[in-house]
Amino acid sequence: MTKQILKTPDNMLRQRSEEVVSFDKSLDGLVSDLSETLISQTDPVGLGLSAVQIGVLKRVFVARVKNRIRHFVNPKILKFSKKEITFLEGCFSVPEFYGHVIRPAEIDLEAQDKHGKKTKGRYTGLPARIIQHEIDHLDGILFTDHVHAQNGKIFKIEKDKKGKEQLVEVAFA
Repeated sequence: MTKQILKTPDNMLRQRSEEVVSFDKSLDGLVSDLSETLISQTDPVGLGLSAVQIGVLKRVFVARVKNRIRHFVNPKILKFSKKEITFLEGCFSVPEFYGHVIRPAEIDLEAQDKHGKKTKGRYTGLPARIIQHEIDHLDGILFTDHVHAQNGKIFKIEKDKKGKEQLVEVAFA
């Protein structure tokens, strides 16, 4: 079922999510709800969504990896690359705002599937970025926290006189 996405300043977004210990029908339903809600996001297209964003404090998220929706339960980053890349990030919980975030270019990840089976994988580029962004949500961290810590700028999309979208720097508390 498609769920409502929480938006700032909702305090739940700042809470740390709990480990999943029961791999049951409720977890299966949560993964399904997350997937359906992510797929329903079309402007912009949804790349990832964590359980906390739909009001569930469990360490679960879904991400679009190679055009497939994958789910991750109890994810742990085992290793970060030394190489970092900067990318413009946005978030459904901080709608209409964007900022450049510096993150490791590659990660090694351990997680479980909805049945409890452990998986490991190396992720690079956009999938690595999506996974780091979603794990931040599970720890109560928003992309804007990184922008501020990295002395970056926050932007909003506005239309110019001809109706063309452009990024405009804004003051963001």
